[in-house]
Parts: sequence; structure tokens; C-alpha cells
Amino acid sequence: MTVEPTRPRSAWGSPATSYYLLLAATAILLLIGLAVVLSSSSIFSIRQEDGNPWTLFLIQVAALGLGLTLLVIGSRQSVTWWKRVTPLILAVAVVLLAVVIVAGVSSGGNRNWVRLGNVTVQPSEIAKLGLALYLGMVLSTFRRELTTVKRILVPGGIAAALVLALVLAGRDMGTAVVLGIIVAAAYWVAGLPLRFFALGAAGLVAGGLALIADGATRSARINVWLDPSMCDIQGNCLQVTHGTWALASGGLWGLGPGMSREKWGYLPAADNDFIFAILGEEFGLIGTLVVLVALAMIVIAVSRIVRRHRDPFAQIAAAAIGAWLVGQAFINIAVVLDLLPVTGVPLPLVSSGGSSLVLSLAALGALMAFARSEPGAREAFKARPSVVRRSMAVLSGGRRG
Repeated sequence: MTVEPTRPRSAWGSPATSYYLLLAATAILLLIGLAVVLSSSSIFSIRQEDGNPWTLFLIQVAALGLGLTLLVIGSRQSVTWWKRVTPLILAVAVVLLAVVIVAGVSSGGNRNWVRLGNVTVQPSEIAKLGLALYLGMVLSTFRRELTTVKRILVPGGIAAALVLALVLAGRDMGTAVVLGIIVAAAYWVAGLPLRFFALGAAGLVAGGLALIADGATRSARINVWLDPSMCDIQGNCLQVTHGTWALASGGLWGLGPGMSREKWGYLPAADNDFIFAILGEEFGLIGTLVVLVALAMIVIAVSRIVRRHRDPFAQIAAAAIGAWLVGQAFINIAVVLDLLPVTGVPLPLVSSGGSSLVLSLAALGALMAFARSEPGAREAFKARPSVVRRSMAVLSGGRRG
């Protein structure tokens, strides 16, 4: 009787694949982000700050250091640990959002910042992570009872409504849209019947129309987007027009790192909301496609976690976090491409902004923790020799030869 040798499991089928996809995507987006933030923020730093072109970039590096610390710590924790800290994260977010209403700092027509000592913090970024984790915790507990209005609203729906109300009190509709994506993704994976999504969508559309009508700036942006004949290149269409010019001038390979023309005061918010335009200008179509590939890697990793993980909390929370990061990224990109009206949301891990960067990395730390606890993942990591051990083995083998 001949026994056929067992075929080794492919790298794609390995339980550790989700973790490495997240790790690679994070590294790609961070490296691209640092390069483009350095280029796009240098002119603003010279003109507005202290004449030092490195000022805003160094702030971004400091935020990166804090964010990477949270990512490393969070990725090494258990799913149980993330469940324990979830109420604390959401509570801190709600308290800070309430402080914003009373003593917040306004920026771009929105009141969504709070000053803590020498730094300003955007509590809505903390709320994104807190709400994603909280919905994962409560919906995983009551997922078999999501057929009644009471169980849909208590406690997950009430928590989501409270966070949305506090964010909208600061007139930050862009963040409210992202929070809506988080809520929809969480309830979808939790198994909410489709009819309730139709009712929720109708309510959101009605509320969105009311908010648009209430804000002159919002309605003007949407009117211009719907009717290009109302476009004023020097006024309401300045950002979109110069963003399009930046992408067009980049061509296939781009003008080269640091060679953007639009960053010289022509394109407002070049280092955050419209950083994708600068990326396309300096690194061309190839650079923008690399970002899209990295986002696709996050989508694949999150899909694997949702399908493979045995803990409903990890499944729902991972879906909500993934929808936040990727959904926000595509909103940002769609705005730059003039496929959506200007909303004012940053490109995660790429745009400048300490709060967004720190909390996005913390969220990725949670995703990596979930990936590390997939069935078979721990065994796969233990069986995989470390880089140091492999290097020593190669060196020792060379000496013996």
C-alpha cells in the first residue's frame, strides 16, 4: 500500500494569512502616507507655522509613534481583553464628544475638536473605534433576537443614535456618514433581517436631506456637484478642479516625489482631505493603484476574519472596523475623483492628522488581534521560525560548508 505524502498547506490557505495581509497593507499605506504628507505639508509649514518645512511632518511622525505603540500592544491582546476595554473606549468617546459641544474647537465650519493641554483631539475618531467594538459586543450577545424593534434598539441602536447625535451636534456630516457605515456593517454581519435595513435607509435619507437643507455650505456643495454649470473654478469648485488637474498631470508614473505643483497653495487641504490628488500627481496612476491594492488586502483580511473566526464579537467588530477604514477611504477617493460631493473625511493612514492616524492604527491593532486568534493561527505562528532563527540557521549552515 502506497501512502502519498501530505501536501503542505499553501501560504494563502494558512491561518496566519489574515494577519500578514493586514501587516503588509498597513506598512504600504503608512510609507506612502509619510512620503506624501512630507511633500504636501512642507509648503504650508513654511508659510503658516515657523518657517520650518518639517513642522507638520514631525507632528505626523509623533502621532505615528503613538499609533504604532497602540497597534503593537493591541495586536498582542486577546479577544477577551478587547471585550473588557470596549465600554471604557466608548465612554471616553461619549464624554469627549459632549465636551466638544460645550467647549469644542471649530475647524472648517465643524465643531469637532477638543483641546487637551497643548494638543487637539478629535473625539469622533475615538467614537468610531468605540462604537465598532461596542456593537460587536452587544450584537454578538443578542444576534439571535434581532427580529424585534426593541432588541434592535436596545442597547446597540441607542448607543449608535447617541454617538451620531453628538457628532451631528458639531455639524460633522462626513463623520456621521462613516459612523452610519459602521453601524450598517455591524448589523449586517450580526444577521439583521433585510426589511429593517430598508426602513433604516429610508430614515437616514430623510435625516440626511434635512441636514443638507439646514446647512448652506452642504447644500451648495451638493448643488454644484449635481449641476456642473454652477461651478466656479475660483470659488466653490476650486478644490475639485485643482484635484483633477493634479491627478491628470501625474500621468502613469507621476512627476516624482516632492515634485507636486498643486501643493504650492493652489489646492486647499492638500495634506489631508485631498492628499490622494497629490499622491496621483507625484506617483501617478501606479501610486494610486498601490493604495487601492492595499485597501483590497484589508478587505480580504477582514472577510477572512468574519468567515473563519469562531467568536461572534470578533466577526462583527472586524466587519465594522473594516467597513470604517475601507469605506472612509473610498469616500475620500470618490470626492477627489468628483464622484461624490466634498465631505471632508481623511484618507486613513495616508492623510495628515494625528487623531485619525492614531485611532486607525489602534483599530488595525484590534483587527490583527482577531486575526491572530483565528482557528489554527496560534499554531501557525508557533510553527513558523522567527526571522532571527532562520538567519542564524543560514549563517551557521554557511560556516559548516
